[in-house]
Amino acid sequence: MQTGLRRKPTGPKPAELEAEQVLEALSDRACRQILTTLQGATEPMTAQDLSEVCDVPLSTTYRKVEQLSEAALLEETLQLRANGTHTHQYRSSVESVTVSLDDERGLEVALGGDR
Repeated sequence: MQTGLRRKPTGPKPAELEAEQVLEALSDRACRQILTTLQGATEPMTAQDLSEVCDVPLSTTYRKVEQLSEAALLEETLQLRANGTHTHQYRSSVESVTVSLDDERGLEVALGGDR
């Protein structure tokens, strides 16, 4: 028997901070590779799976999925198993990102197509 627990970043963030986190994550090659891999996947993937598919060291993969999660671009699920082991799985939480610059509100990022 497996039970899934989901973790999404919580609490409101100032728009500028959110925009910076998203842009910083998307400017990183490994983050983009992980995100596009997850967008093409039919099932959530583990960090080990992502490391192998993306040819990124496992320690780097963990840092990048954390960065993507904090930017609200990934959703993390914890799979609990009856034998006491557990594993974290990741999936893309968006299909599109729109960036806009406004005189009044400054830099804004809209995450679209919640998956």
